[in-house]
Amino acid sequence: MVEKYTLTALFALVLIYLAYRSWRRARTHDEFDLAGRRTGLLPLVGTLGAAEFNTATLIGGASVAYQYGTVGLYYTAFIFVFVFGIYAGTVAKPYRRLRISTIAEYFERRFTGRLAEPTRLLASLITLSFTWLAPATYLAGISVVASVLLGVDPITTVVVVVVFCLVLAITGGLVTAISFDVLSYAMILIFVPVLFAVGLVKAGGLSHLGDVFQARFLSFEPVWDLDRYGFASVLAWCFQNILAYIAAPWYGQRMFSARSERIAYRGMVINTVAITVLYGLVAVTTMLSRVLMPHLARPEEALPRMVLNYTPAILQGLILVTLLLVGKSTMMAMWNAAVSIATNDVIRRYLAKDRPSIFYVRIGRLLFVAIGATTLVLSLTMVGSILLALTYISVYLALLAFPILAGLFWKRFSTAAAFGSLLAGAVYVTIALLAELPYYLISPVGVALSAVVGVTVSLARRVRETPEAVDEFFALAHASGQRGPGSTVKESSHQ
Repeated sequence: MVEKYTLTALFALVLIYLAYRSWRRARTHDEFDLAGRRTGLLPLVGTLGAAEFNTATLIGGASVAYQYGTVGLYYTAFIFVFVFGIYAGTVAKPYRRLRISTIAEYFERRFTGRLAEPTRLLASLITLSFTWLAPATYLAGISVVASVLLGVDPITTVVVVVVFCLVLAITGGLVTAISFDVLSYAMILIFVPVLFAVGLVKAGGLSHLGDVFQARFLSFEPVWDLDRYGFASVLAWCFQNILAYIAAPWYGQRMFSARSERIAYRGMVINTVAITVLYGLVAVTTMLSRVLMPHLARPEEALPRMVLNYTPAILQGLILVTLLLVGKSTMMAMWNAAVSIATNDVIRRYLAKDRPSIFYVRIGRLLFVAIGATTLVLSLTMVGSILLALTYISVYLALLAFPILAGLFWKRFSTAAAFGSLLAGAVYVTIALLAELPYYLISPVGVALSAVVGVTVSLARRVRETPEAVDEFFALAHASGQRGPGSTVKESSHQ
């Protein structure tokens, strides 16, 4: 136990040093909010990977692998081939070309006219609500890790983690988050394969999986008859994640911060491969843990308990630090996105316009305190249902994807269509959640309804000449013709 506390303390000192360096760099709001839009390829891959590799999916998703074998592989690994591959092929480059700061600014740049402001506001509310609530699911995952590996009760864990992360996060905003993410990702790349090797050796190889799993849970054929995790839910989860990540503010913020559009695209392609492999190793490791511990009362404890029971003390400490860094990185990624949205889309737009840069930096630090308090309170209610909690709070975010993609690739898609599609989807999803419909009838149906409304409104509109603002948007987003505002010759030279 001494080794684990010592290593945790040493890495805490490293984080404090990185936060101090970030504080010295982040003197302007552009640095605090988007790292000065100078993030290179390797830091971008690190921050994308660490921002996704989270304790909610890691602990919650791994519990599915413990119970249902390869079903967990679908949930935690295979879906990301589609999730991030589609992201790279659709929005990675356009997001960087547009030089926006939030997802709501995308709506402002693309949609004009009478309903432009309500559409933008709705996008702001959806993205802010998700990023404000989601960090609690990652903190709940951290509390499971700490309770198993350190013997610390959940309340103490969440208080210490929130206070510590808040003190560090307010120093340099996204600059701090990226520096932490790079460290976290380096640890992930080392210790996820190490943990897999430990599981493989201790369990006596993959052949022993047949001793604890039914044959259908070792096959890659779809399993349809599970209440919560049947293949219909897998497909719905994949579909929702594809859409949710298109609109994900924490991923968007990292795309916006990339040094160039080429770096944004390449970073996402590399991230697609890396996350799929890493989550796959975690899922198989958790399956192997069932060979060693076949009767766990709480499947969410499978991964940390394997670390506790089957690794030497020094390795336990290093893996503990890795898992804590994983949860902290994603939580802080969400915090940064929420602060960026609240500052740019609410404070700067409606409440305090045209103030000095340092004013918005100070506002951002106050917002960090507010979101930290919210995370602290909510996290204690989510232990035991981490993956489901994350699933249900992301259904609204997925609704933004259709108007984003339609607006990016279809000039005729109008502001009225974007507003109507968002409103219709949000109303249906709210009713479906209150009625407790099955998960696969919530997000997919909500998005389908949103798409039908958007397409119908666009086709019903009398065709007129395309507004000049829309032509400029398409020229910039797709790097063709006349470059729009905010673009530079230097950036276009990266093509």
